[in-house]
Amino acid sequence: MSKWKVGAGVLLALCLLGVAGCAQVIRDRVFRPSEMAALPSWTRQPEAVSVTTADGLTLNGLYWAPSGLHRDVVVYFHGNGGNLHRDGAYAEPLAKGGRGLLMTSYRGYSGNRGSPTETGLAADADAFVAEASRRLPAGGKLYVVGHSLGGAVALGGASRWPVSGVATLGAFGRISDLAPRLVRGVMPDRFDNTQAIARVGVPVTLFHGTADHIVPFSAAEELKAAAGGGATVVPLEGGGHHPPMDRLAPLIWEAFDRSPPPTRR
Repeated sequence: MSKWKVGAGVLLALCLLGVAGCAQVIRDRVFRPSEMAALPSWTRQPEAVSVTTADGLTLNGLYWAPSGLHRDVVVYFHGNGGNLHRDGAYAEPLAKGGRGLLMTSYRGYSGNRGSPTETGLAADADAFVAEASRRLPAGGKLYVVGHSLGGAVALGGASRWPVSGVATLGAFGRISDLAPRLVRGVMPDRFDNTQAIARVGVPVTLFHGTADHIVPFSAAEELKAAAGGGATVVPLEGGGHHPPMDRLAPLIWEAFDRSPPPTRR
């Protein structure tokens, strides 16, 4: 998550005075699309895909189809400051060995039209999960992985999607936990993972670096408690907010492969 560049007291004063655009000022601190990175040199060439959201936006994605004996597909949601190419390169190890991966993007990111909001990102995620479900081979299982803000997207939608498991990396309890205390009560987007995880009826694995200086490790323990027995914490010893995915990807797939059949709460 990026730093807040507007003083908390100034921002709160603007909001209390009802200055037009206050919500957008706050959202500009939360959603930080980075300039689209150059096209990576892929280890395994993905297929460019596009999806259409319920409110009519076309979003770009990348798809590594499962091959060989593999049938499962994971849908990956990136954090607040990423883009399709940069985070696609980061997530690509999840597709190693013929595993299936659908890399998503959000409105207002990666050259997509629209402006990001909590509701908007939920609609974006719905469109990508629907596309992954359409492409899923017979007998395959669908999983979702979310990094940081993407963890909130994954947890927020997992209760309504036909997925068999969820994994998060560096997920927070609530987005307001990362904001200056003075503005927490006026934030237009809640992203409350403590409430969302309680509604998820499939296994959740919470990967979190013990040296994460963006989202403290205590957030993982808070989410585990909120899950009511439906979540497992995997500490990444010495890991920060962006641990190497080539080391993490096998752990994610191991967690998915040993997940029991989903049982809705």
